[in-house]
This record gives sequence, C-alpha cells and structure tokens, in this order.
Amino acid sequence: MSSIRDLGQKINSLKNMQKVMRAMNMISSVKLRKIYATQTALSLFDKSIDIMASEINNAIQDSSHPLVAGYKDVKKVHIIMLTADKGLCGTHNSSVQKAAALLIKENEKNGIEVDLSCIGNKGAHFCKRKEYQIFQQTEISEKIFTMEQLRIISDRIFDRFISNKIQKLYVIGNMFHSTIHQETVTKQLFPLFIPGPQVSDSVNHFNQTEPEGDQLALTSGKLYLYYKLRSVLRNSYLSEHSSRMTAMENASSNSEDLIEKYITIQNHARQSAITNELIEIVSGKEALKG
Repeated sequence: MSSIRDLGQKINSLKNMQKVMRAMNMISSVKLRKIYATQTALSLFDKSIDIMASEINNAIQDSSHPLVAGYKDVKKVHIIMLTADKGLCGTHNSSVQKAAALLIKENEKNGIEVDLSCIGNKGAHFCKRKEYQIFQQTEISEKIFTMEQLRIISDRIFDRFISNKIQKLYVIGNMFHSTIHQETVTKQLFPLFIPGPQVSDSVNHFNQTEPEGDQLALTSGKLYLYYKLRSVLRNSYLSEHSSRMTAMENASSNSEDLIEKYITIQNHARQSAITNELIEIVSGKEALKG
C-alpha cells in the first residue's frame, strides 16, 4: 500500500507542477503577443541602424579615429551579454553563456583581458560562477530595466572605449526570427565601422582626422551603440518569452505523459493489492472449512 501512496504523491506533485507550467506558458504567451506586434518594426529599425552606419562609414572611411580604425594594440575586450533573469526558457540562457565563454576563451588565449556587462541575472550568476570579471550588471525585467538605465550603461561603455580602457566591444544575445526560431548572435560593435588605415600610435588617432570627422564619428558612434543595444534588448525579450512558452508547453505535455504512466502503474498496483487480499480471504475461508 505504501507504494500506491508514493505513486499517488508523485501524481499529485506532477499535477501541481503542471499547473505552474501552464500558468508560466500563459504568462509568456500574453507577454509575447504584446511585444510581437513590434517585431516587424524592430526588424526594420535594426536594418536602418546598420544602413546608417554603412553610410556614415562611406563618408569617413579614411578616418583614423578609433571608432572607425580601431586601436593598434588590443589589451582589453568588453562583452555585453543579455540573458533572462530566470530560467525555464529552453536554451535562451545557456546558448548566450556558451557563446560568451567561447569568446572569452579565444581572447584569453591571445593574452587579451576580458570584462563583461551582464544584462539579466542568469548571465551575472554564470559569470560569478566562472569567476569572470564583471564591470556592471542589472536585471533585465521590463518592469525594472528602463531605457534610461540602458542609456547609462551604453554611455559608460562608450566612454571606456573612447578613453582607450577597452579596445574592442562585443554584444551577445538572442535574435528573434519566429516563435520556433531564435538565433544566438555574437556581434562586434566597436570599432564601429569597417576598419580604416592603422596608425602607429593609437593616442594620436584624434589628431589625424578633421574635427568634423571626429565629431561625426563620436556622435554617430554613441547613438549607434545605444540604439543597437535597444534592438538587441527587444529581441532578447521576444526570444525569452517565445522560448519559455515553448519550453513550458513541452514540459506540460511531458508531465501529462508521466501522469498517465503513473496512473496506469497505480491502477495495476491497486488491482494487484485487491487480488492478493481476495486470495487471502478465500484461502482463510477454505482453511476454516478444513
């Protein structure tokens, strides 16, 4: 009888978990529907940013400004990684973590130091566990993380690049294509444009272009970083809710199969117990007759 009770407890636990999973699926579905309407506009927005960057590059392609030509000596790289605050969203977090670990390994193998900005608690927890150097971190929740906070983070990173504290900048996040297709992308943001001619001394970059070119690179570079991060952030939201919706739907379906399996086993166990009791009753009755 104890095994029957154990099976009953497992079935009840699975049913309770199933309720939670269905609730999470419903929440993610609602959130996804709210922001999915912006997906087309988001795609056009992202393409417009890249077109703008390409056009500005054509205008100052001979510039030796570090935003255009980069720094000669790369000693430190910064990575912005976007994950969710919570799990239970398929490979949304783990794929970004793997991509970040790979990029860090490649740079460290070349003797280049790496630090990170973690947008999303899962990324921050991963970096702390791996003992990676974190420059700044924040939650990614839409209710907590504002566009003003994103601008502050963006400006801080931009100032670090301009002051030569970091010489390359990457962003890693999930790009949303459809509810069944999200892609983890590693993109270099700075140097901003197609590299121009290198110079012998990166400190002199600012003195080798016309003031108008410098100002254009600075202004466009700062805006490019902020709006590119906004685009990646929105894609991350879409990917997170889409991945969680799919993961919870699959988990709920799998739990239903387990519940049916345990109910079948429980019924067989109960039937077997009843049969044994009947045999004992019949045997006892026959023994009394004898």
